[in-house]
Amino acid sequence: MEKDFSLSLEGTTLTVKLGETLGINNAPLLMEDLNAYRGKGVDKVVFDASDMTYISSSGIRTVIFAKQKLEKNPVIEFKNCCDDVRNVFNMTGLQNYISFV
Repeated sequence: MEKDFSLSLEGTTLTVKLGETLGINNAPLLMEDLNAYRGKGVDKVVFDASDMTYISSSGIRTVIFAKQKLEKNPVIEFKNCCDDVRNVFNMTGLQNYISFV
């Protein structure tokens, strides 16, 4: 599996800098890393998608995991998301739970 992302916690905001894709090759690793932030008071998760061009169903599952499993029902924000990736969220109905900036 390929780990092409990084996480950083600043206060109560967790920033996830994503690589080009979020799919079967790296989504399980990201979910594992996100799990390490349970109980740390995260109330916002910012996914920096500046480099991202593709998200698969396993990537979407990872975003849902962040929303449901980190305490406080954190705000989920996608920053610099390309239209193709944003359309995937629109098709799945998840745009109601995610802010795009």
